[in-house]
Amino acid sequence: MALSCAVGLLLAGCSSNEDAEVADRTEAASQEADPSGPPARAVFLGDSYTAASDDGGGYVPAAAEGMGWTPVLAGVGSTGYVDPAPGSGPYATRVADVVADEPDVVVVQGSTNDVGHPVADVRAAARDLYAALGEQVPAAEVIVLGPLDPPGIDRHAVDEIRAVLSEEADAAGLTFIDPVAEDWLGSGDGLYADPVHPNEAGYAEFAAELVGALRIAGL
Repeated sequence: MALSCAVGLLLAGCSSNEDAEVADRTEAASQEADPSGPPARAVFLGDSYTAASDDGGGYVPAAAEGMGWTPVLAGVGSTGYVDPAPGSGPYATRVADVVADEPDVVVVQGSTNDVGHPVADVRAAARDLYAALGEQVPAAEVIVLGPLDPPGIDRHAVDEIRAVLSEEADAAGLTFIDPVAEDWLGSGDGLYADPVHPNEAGYAEFAAELVGALRIAGL
């Protein structure tokens, strides 16, 4: 498991020139990926932000390309550490799927869906999830990617979730990436399709920021 750290990058704007800079950063990061050996297999466990990549959109394809990873999606909309979805369940219910994919890397993303649940429950679920991943995929690099701060979600509630995820990731010896701390996709920058979900430009920015943060973390 990686040593814990809190990392992030400054938010880029969404003008055409800045979009080109995002693409350049992602391409440059991709070129830095180690060409030796097969690409790492990375499972992205998350909510609708991750599930948005089911059709080739979202942030996962660009982020995986930037890191030189082979991505596997384990995202289900409306789920979180605690929050289930009709016909599904919270993140822990997908651990068996993660294990079956034999990952080298696991990115646990989110989630603002846990806003409204007792923070103590989110903490306990995070602790149990990180322990399960540590026991069942001990050789995998587990990265905890905290929630964004979308304009339609109460910031204080997001901060409470960020805090417990950061603390539990640190206790488990995992890398914690905190998008809110570095103002990824600031809510006034036109990067959201609705009050909760990024638009195409927002996901592109999210991917570029994530690749940069992972590089800073030494991954």
